[in-house]
Amino acid sequence: RPVRAKISRAKAAVQGPIAAYWNPAALGRPTANPYGVQIPVGVRAAVTGSVIEGANDLEALKDSQTPPPQAQVAAAVAKLNQPGNGVRLGVDGGVNVKIGKIAVFTNSYLDMGAVPTIDATATPATVIAGTNNSKLTLKGAQVVELGVGYGREMSFAPGLYLGGNLKIMSAQVGYYDYYVLRNSNEDSNMLSKFKDGAAKSSNFGVDLGMLWDITRTFEGAVLHPRVGLVGRNLNNPKFKPPAAATAAGATGKYAVNPQLRMGASISPFNWWNITTDLDLTRNLTPVDNVASRQFGVGNEFNVFNRSWINIPVRAGLMRNLAESGSGTMLTLGTGLNFLHVIFDASAAVSPKRVVTQSQGKETKVPREVAVALSLSVLFGGADEESTREMRAESNASEQPASTEKVREASEKAQKELDAESAKPATSESAPEPTKK
Repeated sequence: RPVRAKISRAKAAVQGPIAAYWNPAALGRPTANPYGVQIPVGVRAAVTGSVIEGANDLEALKDSQTPPPQAQVAAAVAKLNQPGNGVRLGVDGGVNVKIGKIAVFTNSYLDMGAVPTIDATATPATVIAGTNNSKLTLKGAQVVELGVGYGREMSFAPGLYLGGNLKIMSAQVGYYDYYVLRNSNEDSNMLSKFKDGAAKSSNFGVDLGMLWDITRTFEGAVLHPRVGLVGRNLNNPKFKPPAAATAAGATGKYAVNPQLRMGASISPFNWWNITTDLDLTRNLTPVDNVASRQFGVGNEFNVFNRSWINIPVRAGLMRNLAESGSGTMLTLGTGLNFLHVIFDASAAVSPKRVVTQSQGKETKVPREVAVALSLSVLFGGADEESTREMRAESNASEQPASTEKVREASEKAQKELDAESAKPATSESAPEPTKK
């Protein structure tokens, strides 16, 4: 999935062209819905278990001046052999254009995992000679989407929006074995090797979204609550596997599984938004036995909160509920909205650290980290609170004119009635004399 999906943003509070990804139903909102172009990019990396530590320790033992003790070799191999071990890398970018209630977009994202397979016959001699066959298997896909999205408000239910995307998807599904102790300069470029043997195929995807702006349905609702639900790739598109995967015994096609996600938001003030979102599905990843089900909550504070300038400041928390040891990540974000140009930056980092090498030296890195950036040029899209205020002011300004018209019509009618009663009686209107 694109990295921007992983840095918590409520699916109930989105706007602009990128709404086609977050929730296509939001494309139909009459206000807070600017048009223009948005360009997001992102990268994410995650390490589960001690896979990096084990691989680096084996390489360090191979480069040692003397044959290492068997205990050190066994310890390095054991670190590769833990359940759920793996490394995951995600990179994405896209261009989103919106005109009216229609968005046209292209997204490209790489979702790749590295899973270890050990050679339990490791000995000091095979490690020094580099003949041990312990390896990291790289698998995953780079997917390019070209699609169109549309959303609209339901006429029978004000505040309820439905929308959807139809996407053409082209995928390169890769598979590559990286042997830890037999790597050369050529083999070290794992990403190129991963792509060189990739199998290319195409399919299509369908997304559907729902958004309920409760305040538009019930004008007395406080805190401006919104609830959203989005389903991505509901048709479960599948793609051709590479020959290397089939030769290694990996059966079946690569599937981009359906994902359901819901979100909610409230706005205590027009400068403060509180959002939360949750994966309703348990999503598979390229790392065996590691799943993803993200929950996030966050706050956004608008520092200037003017139509021509604003600096949003965001802070929140997110956690993978599918993995008990994943830990809670801290999310931060900010940006600059100046006139029609908007720059936005977000980051998420895990406070947990993993050891990447213990033989020779010990280094640690965050267990998971993600960064997302976007640049937008947007027009229109009045703030909903401002729109309601303008509507109220408009009604107030029209009221005296309406009252004056009623008063003038009443006075005119009264004058006509007085004039009619003041006319002298005629022979046609006078009563007939009484006969005796």
